[in-house]
Amino acid sequence: MIENQANSTSSSIVKQYQNSFATYGDTPAGVMWPRGRQIIRFDALTRHFNGEGFSVLDYGCGLGHLKQFLDERFKRYKYFGVDLVPEFINNVHDKYPDACVQLVENYLDVSTPVDHVVISGAFNIVDAVDQTYYLQIINATLLHLFSLTRISLAVNFMTDRVDFVQDGAMHMNVEKMASFLRLNLSPRIIIDESYMPYEFTIVILKDSQIIKPDNIYNSL
Repeated sequence: MIENQANSTSSSIVKQYQNSFATYGDTPAGVMWPRGRQIIRFDALTRHFNGEGFSVLDYGCGLGHLKQFLDERFKRYKYFGVDLVPEFINNVHDKYPDACVQLVENYLDVSTPVDHVVISGAFNIVDAVDQTYYLQIINATLLHLFSLTRISLAVNFMTDRVDFVQDGAMHMNVEKMASFLRLNLSPRIIIDESYMPYEFTIVILKDSQIIKPDNIYNSL
């Protein structure tokens, strides 16, 4: 089963994050973003958010840095965070006692419907399984989480258009991922390769109803 393989993969990844957090603490480097630039990523993942009062699932929430980003831009919203790393969940709970955070073993542990799902960096590291099989885990995760969202799912990846690939890193082909999402989730997607040269974000919108006779989508 894919979820069982995902569990075996996660144990070694959890150790990597635990070591990073022990070394760097509550910083971008503590969630293995040594160069920071999280605000740039978060902007690409959330710039389609509209209005107030929405709910958001931060899948692979790490140390809750997305919540800090959203708190500075929205007055009223509901935050849910899930992660594999106990130390991360404890840290987020201590910082934000009112936030709903949950320790999970895999994507099937997530069941709360939300307006938006955000996935930042959760699929950048692959360990214990080959990349072809890990891609199946990623696809299964996206299918499950998209079934929970009412408005959008936004996810970022490292692109495969690079001249160097670090061992254990997962680099994604933009066209292949976009094709999978169009066929299996929604034809209404936003592909953003404008903010960094070696990363990209895809936003998948739930409402793909075509308004006739104008042949347009509903506004966000």
